[in-house]
Amino acid sequence: MIIYIFKKIVTFLFIICVLAQISFCLVYFSPHSTFNINNLSFLDAYSAFFKQLLQGQFRLLTGETVPFLHTLLATFELCILALFVALLIGLPLGIFLGLSNIHWLNNIIRLGSLSLYSCPIVMVVIIVMYWLSPTWSISMNFNVSPSVAGTSLLDLLISSKTDKWHMIFDQLYYLFLPIIILAIQPSIMTIQLVSQNVRNTSRQNFIKMAIIRERSPFKILRRHLLPNSIPATIPQLTYNTTTLLFSTMVIEILFNRVGLGQWVMLAYHHHNYFVISIAILACGTVISLLTLLGEISAVVIYPLRHKEHYV
Repeated sequence: MIIYIFKKIVTFLFIICVLAQISFCLVYFSPHSTFNINNLSFLDAYSAFFKQLLQGQFRLLTGETVPFLHTLLATFELCILALFVALLIGLPLGIFLGLSNIHWLNNIIRLGSLSLYSCPIVMVVIIVMYWLSPTWSISMNFNVSPSVAGTSLLDLLISSKTDKWHMIFDQLYYLFLPIIILAIQPSIMTIQLVSQNVRNTSRQNFIKMAIIRERSPFKILRRHLLPNSIPATIPQLTYNTTTLLFSTMVIEILFNRVGLGQWVMLAYHHHNYFVISIAILACGTVISLLTLLGEISAVVIYPLRHKEHYV
């Protein structure tokens, strides 16, 4: 298992290195690059680019500093929270659909899931804002202070402020509605994948033998059914990370949260190709990191799962 995880981490680092080279080329040959205006050689520009990348900040020609790591962390945090909520909602409903024989209830859940999945996320946000605007004022407040709208939960947890827990609860209050809306599509995908895998696993011969040997249905579920069906679902959920990242960027724009969404929108509005080039690296990093975490989580939950790649 350790060798398998190490190979996945090496692959992730290789992908990030390739994306970094592509991003540097786009930055170096962009019309308003600080490297070209300062007449830096290719090697000096290459060294300066990766020095700024490791520092997590890029300095533009106007003197403005672009917080790369802070922006990346804010978007990645929102994706992780949405996936966590999707698992909390999707796993129980998926297991229920996979094992339930109540056809009319199964059809209602599937119909509701497909209806929500077919709705564009922008339309969902607008409808929710319209319904909650009289009572949930923060959802329509586009003048929220940066201490609330642009602060990462991780930054608050590691800070030494005396009122950090109060700020964390304020941040969670602000993020509650975006996370719920963002978790709709991953929850539906989780329900569909888990129910399909649970249904297929329950028809296997070893499950039938376990039903004969075990008396408690909860032991069958915990020892045999879930360990053989859930790990297969987690890597499949990470295949839609591109859609999740796009939805996260839309949510950040609509809810005025600092992240890749606002970063790219402002860069496109001001024709700042330097920031757009860095955003390509940021988006690739988020997608690759989510995929890596999904594959590692599947192996940690069920260590024998990775052996199927060598059969």
